[in-house]
Parts: sequence; structure tokens; C-alpha cells
Amino acid sequence: MRSGWRSRRGWGSLLLAGWAGWLAGCGRSDNWMAVPEITDEPVRGGTLTVAVQTDGRSLDPHRVTDAAAMRLIENGYGTLMRYTATYGEVEPYLAKLVHISEDERTYTFALREEVRFHGGRPMTAGDVGYSLDRIVAEGARAEQFRAITAWEAPDPHTLVVTLDEPLAPFLTYLAYPMNAIVDREVVEANNGSLERVMAGTGPFKLREWRRDRHLILDRHPAYHIEGLPRLDQVIFRPIPDETARTTALRNGEIDLMLDVPEKDRSILERTPHVRIADVPGTFWEYIGLNVARPPFDDVRVRQAVAWAVDREMINRIVKFGRAVTADGDFVPPNHWAYTGQRVYPEARLDKARERLAAAGYPDGFRTVMRVGSAFPYQVAAAQIVKQQLLAVDIDVEIISQESGVFFEALGQGDFEMTLVGWLGFVDPDEWFYNIFHSAGPWNQQHYSHAEVDALLERGRRVTDRDERRAIYGEAQRRILEEAPVVLLYVNEQSSAMLRQVQDYQVHPTATTLSLRETWVVR
Repeated sequence: MRSGWRSRRGWGSLLLAGWAGWLAGCGRSDNWMAVPEITDEPVRGGTLTVAVQTDGRSLDPHRVTDAAAMRLIENGYGTLMRYTATYGEVEPYLAKLVHISEDERTYTFALREEVRFHGGRPMTAGDVGYSLDRIVAEGARAEQFRAITAWEAPDPHTLVVTLDEPLAPFLTYLAYPMNAIVDREVVEANNGSLERVMAGTGPFKLREWRRDRHLILDRHPAYHIEGLPRLDQVIFRPIPDETARTTALRNGEIDLMLDVPEKDRSILERTPHVRIADVPGTFWEYIGLNVARPPFDDVRVRQAVAWAVDREMINRIVKFGRAVTADGDFVPPNHWAYTGQRVYPEARLDKARERLAAAGYPDGFRTVMRVGSAFPYQVAAAQIVKQQLLAVDIDVEIISQESGVFFEALGQGDFEMTLVGWLGFVDPDEWFYNIFHSAGPWNQQHYSHAEVDALLERGRRVTDRDERRAIYGEAQRRILEEAPVVLLYVNEQSSAMLRQVQDYQVHPTATTLSLRETWVVR
């Protein structure tokens, strides 16, 4: 999932005995706001107002790639599988059981009979198969399901999916919130578009979306989990300015702020009626280098940038030291595929100058770095990178662009350097195949390496975790040595909320699906 916090979206596999077998807003106030007395018994009803950084550009789960849109969409839909509270694991959701054949190519899903779309129609296996076909047709995540050769529905609550070869992350892909099951009849009634409507089975259904003002979701009365959701309504309010979001929370104008600005953390920690929840996150940020454009078509130039950047310094200044500096691993330390290797353990200006001279740039060069203006922490990091690269005579012009323009340019490969990030990945295939395989759909750096391609293709087919960890460890080493990206850090996932907000669980992938369990003391 892309964000500048990017993207949004989402961090891999199952706890299995083996791959084969069955799986089972309140009024304005200030720091004197009373801290409510909390009971253990959940209260049903009420409205929760959530502040988000930016609005989404579409409500179609099968088309969007930005994290902002995912946060608006995901509570309106359901998926066959879902993430568990343990990062890297998934379990059945709209499916109640899944059987995997011994050759790991046939998946049989037993669906929950009680699931209803927002319009009241029962979900069928045909809707699930149609949704898989639509994901491929829409293209944003088509690569995840190209291995499907056929699906059939022997009855309304059984779906059989056949793959052309084993696909290790298949069930994790089915848990990604944007790989949602949609109501075929609603899609067809809207001429194939879900840009401004919802057609899901999720705990909340769409009442109103007014771009850049609010998105209002009401409780889905026929939601298939008894007693949920607890809230009557959820309102998402885009508040782009970090200080404005913090002030709105302290004043009680919003109930929940999904991302805590590090510069405001100390203020929120001193606010009695506010609490902060932190978990290790999945939002990794990096400098992207376009290998299709000189001078970054020369690996020695890219390596010079990698050696010149002081990640620890950027972390201290921009992230107040709270991020995990990344110099050899794409996956975060709390993931089973983490290897702990270090390719660029420290900034080495002597090595950077040596690489530049070998590439024919002993006096450096001028270039341009593009960043998203909606993400001030990335603009700040870019300014520090600019100063660090000046030490080896690389003169970087920073261009800050509006999100729509910025991400469109990235998608088209229209950049020399960028500073950006991805959020919400679960299986290592999401980090590597999509971004670094020659045919990867999000390979914005235009990176291509035959040996890396072979490793990533093998990593998809192998289901043993230890073997996969070794494969991706080798792929990471080769990618970082080639330096199409320069890793910076992996961030915590931190949310702040009024103390009357109960049972909202912050997840490493930044999914907000725990809103279905959330309740509010008023």
C-alpha cells in the first residue's frame, strides 16, 4: 500500500501444522477535560470521529493503491482471510475453513452462510469468484492472482480455486483489505465503477462521502459477527496539517488520530484525557533512484548515495530516534523473514567519493529529488539528505509536489530521485516481487537483475519459512548492493485517542478494522 506515508496499503503467512489440511466527537474542551471512568462492559452506540491526513481519491478497493483511500474503504468490505493480531499471520474470515491440496495448487474455501452484503443479499461463491476476476482485470494487484487458472462454485457456499503452481503468499494476499469481496449486482448497476459507492459486506456501510470534508459510515445491521459493530457511526475527517490534527484531538473535536506526529508526541503525552498506543510498524521509507536515467543508471553512483547518507542522523532529527534504522533489511525486526544483515552499517564519505570518481563524477553532479508536499516529515528528511549529499558534491534540488501529481509522476517513472515509503506489507513477496522484479507492477525505479528475478520467483513457490528467509536474505543483499533504493528506516505505528475510546487496536499494517470492536464512553 502506497503512502508518502505511502502507498497504505499492507505485513507472512499462517500458523499452520502444514500447508495441506483444514484451517480452522464530543464538545470542545482543553487539558482540563475530565478523564472518564471506564467500565469493563462495552457500550453499544455512538459516533466516533477519526482524523486522517489526506482524503482518498476513490472508493474502489480493486483500483486504489494509496493508503489514504484504504483507510476509508476497508471497514466497508470483507476478505476471505484476515490479518490476526500477530503480525505476519492470517486466518479465515468470510471463509470459515480452507483446505489446501497436497500439491499446494488447489484451495477449497467453505464460506460463511450468514454473510450479507450491505443491500441485504447473501454473499455467494459466485461473488467471490467474480471479485477475484475483477481484481485481476482492474490491474492494481493483478500480479497477486495471475497464478489462478480457474475457479468453480460447486454450491453457493463453496469455492474451489486452482493455481498453475504453488504460490506461498496466496492466503496472505486474500487477507489484504483491498482484495475485497464485492457485490456483483452493485458493480453492474454502477456501470462497473465503485469510485463513489460501496458494495461490501463490512461492519459499516457508506452514508455520505464529501471529498476533502468527511466520509460517513453507518453500522451494517446485518453484519455477520453477532454484536458487532458496537458503534452506530464512524466519521473520517481529512485534516492535512499535523498541528491542526493534534489540536483537534486535545480539544475533543475528534476522537482518534491514526498517525501521531513525532513533533507533537510530548504534547499529547502530557494531555491527561489523551492516550497514545504504539506497536512496531510496517511503514518503511527510502530514497528511490531511477536507474533508467543518468547518472543513476550507473551502479557506482547509486552506491555513492547509499554510502553518503547518514540514516541515524535523519532518524534522530526527523523521527526523534523512534524509527528503526534500516541498512540491510527491508522487512522489520518483528517479522519472521528478518535477517539482521547490514549492507551499509554507517555513513562513509570516503567510500562515496571513491564510487563517484570511479563512475566519472569526481566533482559530483546536479540532480532533482521529488517529494510529496502532504508529508512534511518526508520533506524534512529530503532537506537533510540534500545537505548530506552536498558533502560529496552531489547538488540536489528538492521539488515538493501535491500528492496527486507526485504519485502520478512516480507511477510513470518521471523522477530522478524521490523520498517515499510503503506501508502494510505482510509477506516478503510484497516487498520484493512487486517493487524489484523486472516485471513488478510497482517497480518505479526500473530496476532489473536476472539473478534477483530468479530468486524472487523461487521465493513465491517455496512454502518453507526457513528456506524463504534465506532466499529473501540473498535477494535483499543483491538489491542493496545494486542500490536502486537507499533504505532509511521502519517506523512505529502510533495512534492517539481520547481515553473514552475503548478496544481500538493499533495494528502494524495500519489497518483500522478493529473499529468494529471499538466502543466509546460518553
